[in-house]
Amino acid sequence: MPNQQVVERKAKRTQTKFTGEVTCKGKSSRGVVKDLSPAGICFQLYFDIDAKTGQEVTIQSEELGHMSGIVHWYRGDKIGIRLLSSSNTSAQVSSYFKYFR
Repeated sequence: MPNQQVVERKAKRTQTKFTGEVTCKGKSSRGVVKDLSPAGICFQLYFDIDAKTGQEVTIQSEELGHMSGIVHWYRGDKIGIRLLSSSNTSAQVSSYFKYFR
C-alpha cells in the first residue's frame, strides 16, 4: 500500500449552522454555512447557482455581514469558498466567534 500524505488545513474549521445567501454571476441561493474558518466557508446551497472553481462570490448573513470570496471547490450542493483576505473579513469572522458561537 503506498504511503498516503496527510494534508493539514491552514486554518482550523469550526462547525456552524446558520443561514445566509451566496451570489455568483447574478444568481443567488440561500443556504447554510456548515463550517467556518478565518480562511473560508463551506456553504450548503438550497438551489444550484452553477458556481464553478475560481468564480467570485459574495456572502451575506446576519452573523457575518457582507463578505467576498472565491469558489475553491464544489461538490453537489456544497461549495467551498476561500474568503478574500482583508482586515474587515478578519474582524467579521472574529466577531462571529466572539458573539455568536
